[in-house]
Amino acid sequence: MPSPFQLDTAEISWQEDQLPSSSHYDDIYFSKQHGLAETDYVFLQHNQLAQRWQQLDPQQPGVFTIAETGFGTGLNFLAACQLWQQLAPSTWRLHFISVEKHPLRPADLQRALSAWPDLATYSQPLLAQYPPLLPGQHVLHFEQGISLHLLLGEASSSFEQCLATPHPDFVTSHGAKVDAWFLDGFAPAKNPSMWSQALFQTLAKLSRPGSTLATFTAAGIVRRGLQEVGFSVSKTKGYGHKREMLSGVFNAVNNEQQPRAHKTTPWALPPLSPRPQHVAVIGGGVAGCTTAYALASRGIQVSLIERHGELAQEASGNAQAMLYTKLSTEAGKLSQFGLSSYHYALRYYQQLQQQGLLTAQDVSFCGLLQLCGSDKQQQWLAQLAPHFATHSDWVEIVSPQRASELSGVDCPYPGYFLKGSGWISPTQLCLQLSRQANITVIKQQQAMHLQQHSAGWQIVNSQQQTMVNADAVVIANSLDAQQFQQCQQLPLKSIRGQVTALALQHFQQLPRSVICHEGYITPAIGNSLNFGATFDIADSDKTLRPADHQRNLTSLQQALPQLLASDPQQLNPEDFSGRANLRCNSPDYLPLVGPVANNDDFIRDYIALSKDAKKPIAIAGSYYPGLYINVAHGSKGLSSSPLCAELIAAMLCQEPLPLPRQLVEALNPGRFLIRDIIRGKIKPAC
Repeated sequence: MPSPFQLDTAEISWQEDQLPSSSHYDDIYFSKQHGLAETDYVFLQHNQLAQRWQQLDPQQPGVFTIAETGFGTGLNFLAACQLWQQLAPSTWRLHFISVEKHPLRPADLQRALSAWPDLATYSQPLLAQYPPLLPGQHVLHFEQGISLHLLLGEASSSFEQCLATPHPDFVTSHGAKVDAWFLDGFAPAKNPSMWSQALFQTLAKLSRPGSTLATFTAAGIVRRGLQEVGFSVSKTKGYGHKREMLSGVFNAVNNEQQPRAHKTTPWALPPLSPRPQHVAVIGGGVAGCTTAYALASRGIQVSLIERHGELAQEASGNAQAMLYTKLSTEAGKLSQFGLSSYHYALRYYQQLQQQGLLTAQDVSFCGLLQLCGSDKQQQWLAQLAPHFATHSDWVEIVSPQRASELSGVDCPYPGYFLKGSGWISPTQLCLQLSRQANITVIKQQQAMHLQQHSAGWQIVNSQQQTMVNADAVVIANSLDAQQFQQCQQLPLKSIRGQVTALALQHFQQLPRSVICHEGYITPAIGNSLNFGATFDIADSDKTLRPADHQRNLTSLQQALPQLLASDPQQLNPEDFSGRANLRCNSPDYLPLVGPVANNDDFIRDYIALSKDAKKPIAIAGSYYPGLYINVAHGSKGLSSSPLCAELIAAMLCQEPLPLPRQLVEALNPGRFLIRDIIRGKIKPAC
């Protein structure tokens, strides 16, 4: 059985003139003499992009979405970037969604794009951010509000995951609202499986009224397939030696003629609301600050509310936090989200460092070693190895000797090494993010109540005073979210963690990378090493405990027996320092990210699922308008928060989402209500 973590990458043969040709489809990716000119003629001109972008209103921030079949070398994307940066107002954002079943390896992509030196300004950032070749959705950000959503997988199923719901009653209102289509990819004669009726139907569902399309081919199967799903298509003169091509416009009326019955229940659909001008974010930790930054970068005014005198004083207050994901042999939702959020976070923090927001004292991409000490863990590591054998660019399965070489510490066990990982100062991260334009920080005031009114929300403090009036609210204050009446039923749980710091003089070896075992240790900052952390469920005591320092030390010595310079039993209690705080987790260990459900209405609408879990109910979820939550990141908040912040911002701004639908639903806080109804924990009213 093929691994769910591997793709069938492109097999490239290079012709004499250095043109890349696909061995899969026996066809070239572009013409060296005319490739860029053909892209301009077929896709840019026949979608009228120059005219449309010049007409965008800079006073009304918005989103323009292009979707493409066949990313290939990215030439169409780069040409669109160039035109966008020349013509579009800076207040607008471009989302470019492209699918690729056989992605090019990084070296092949670099070689192919070297044919276009005039595009180096755009191709170099693409090459720098080019994601690991893992199946799924990868989001990359570029200058002037450009985002690339690279969907690695089969075209029809990948685009289907861009739908907020497949239910026909809600597709039109909740779709990705594509403005222009680039129907590229290899010709139908070479690649017939991609040009399927299922793909054409999904294109129609993702299109807004008036969406344009262009394609190099004039094949009858393509023309008829598009017409059947509601596109008005016409032939026009092709480029160069190609006699004809197709262009067209989507007619929403025809799309409404499809059958209405459907087997799904669209419970995860949030309410549609206008783009907010002002959002209040409650909580000044990593989740809150990344959310504020994502919204502010879209030109939205943000009030960031923190009850302490400084930001990042709770679980985000450790001196160092690691960038981490746990690998798995199965591609479940937890694993998929973990990989997606981890790799997104790496790109996110690297860009912050390049922008000067994080310094060498704040971040180190030194790598992370995960040791496997027990026989069971080593058996699991052997099963894991073949799944990630083709991903040596970012992860390496290592022997004890190799682990020792990479970490700088004598390691008695094998494991895996995450090459781009490392640690960050969460306090400095929060501070720098909060200093960006459009963010106002409100400190030493605790939000106690949320009151909905016709124009949005009032945030009321402990003195019953209105702190902020906002169009929308994002709750990002961890366990304290339950103090709000709207969130009291959320199944949040606390996990106490204590971190220990010990002076360098007590160690005979100093790690060069983060090392994880049952706990972890990070490279030195200042004159000490930080390690830990304890993991105590349902323990809310934040007092430092000498016994927990000893637990951390014992765990460290068992994993790395050569690390310490002296017997741990000889250390005095005053040698230790550290801090203790509470992690916030959910029962399934996925964060809660999305709109907040109106419990009573939600239960009323879906209680029939308690008798028949498969009963289709054509009712969208009942959520408080403009009220969202971003909590329960557990011990991986540094890795998961940036992507979750982007998801919240995309929801509020009605943009294409940065995750496939199945993961958006897996993060939706309403999932617990649905599960409790289905499992009979919530009974029908008498």
